[in-house]
Amino acid sequence: MSEKKLTIRLYKPGDEQGIINLFKEIFKREMTLEEWQWKYTGRGNKKVYSSVTVNENNQIVAHYGGIPHRMMYQGREVYGLAIGDVMVQPHYREFKLFRELAALVPDEAAIDGFILGYGFPQERLLRLSEKLGLYEKIEDVFEANKEVQFHKNMNRLLYKFFPMTYDDKRIDILWESVKKDFGLSVVRDREYLKWRYEKHPLFSYELWGLRKRWGRRLQGLAVLRKEEDKMLIIDFVVSDNLFSILFQKIENYAFSLGKKNLSLWHPEYLTDKLTELGFSINKTVTCIPRTTHEKGLKKEDLKGKFFYTMGDTDFL
Repeated sequence: MSEKKLTIRLYKPGDEQGIINLFKEIFKREMTLEEWQWKYTGRGNKKVYSSVTVNENNQIVAHYGGIPHRMMYQGREVYGLAIGDVMVQPHYREFKLFRELAALVPDEAAIDGFILGYGFPQERLLRLSEKLGLYEKIEDVFEANKEVQFHKNMNRLLYKFFPMTYDDKRIDILWESVKKDFGLSVVRDREYLKWRYEKHPLFSYELWGLRKRWGRRLQGLAVLRKEEDKMLIIDFVVSDNLFSILFQKIENYAFSLGKKNLSLWHPEYLTDKLTELGFSINKTVTCIPRTTHEKGLKKEDLKGKFFYTMGDTDFL
């Protein structure tokens, strides 16, 4: 293979079909144009943060994608890039080529003021990028699981768990009231939830709210997805003092549907809270790394501060 026949560059309009074709070849699943548009331009993004390798036949043989997010970091709004759809045809898998491909997007994002690049790869897939100096592992991703039970206590009467629409203005009010509690998090306002869950081209989700039974103020919310006899807690927003009440309400709802298990992903710092609620905790095969760009946040800025859920991935 001659490197002179390859072009490594940032995304250009018209690359979509080549990226989609490569996705199908590597992951054995069809990515529609609608899905690509939802992921990379779905919130009016005017710039696509992706890089590609193009061969002598003008075929895209490698891709490195980034999804821009508004994020909260230590009480201020910043921009971060979630890395995904990293794929290379086997014939073109060389360290030097991959290093060049993967360096373009963090460089471009840093120019535009992004201070973080991160992802959710399996740890075994991260090793090559670590060896190349492109990524540094921040921490492990944990999964909490619990056999569903019904909670008969006063909270069942004092609080109401109810279905919501993504246009409900109380979502933004709730986010504004709790956002400073997060060391680092994607902004979970109406715009984000509507894009991520209501408009998702593959999966269906349910949005539920928590309020006092005789009040209208939104006290918490949860995004749920049903899977056979399991309920996945895909996302949630709640203040610390109502954490257990929200989870008990979710569990009672799962019980009413005949679900046997609850499951969620969570950062390690929530382990004690979830253990107190009866969840068993295990490491997953997934971890969170950061891109090692010199202008980005460092590992010590991130470890133990990053709030994430299953919803922060692009595959759940």
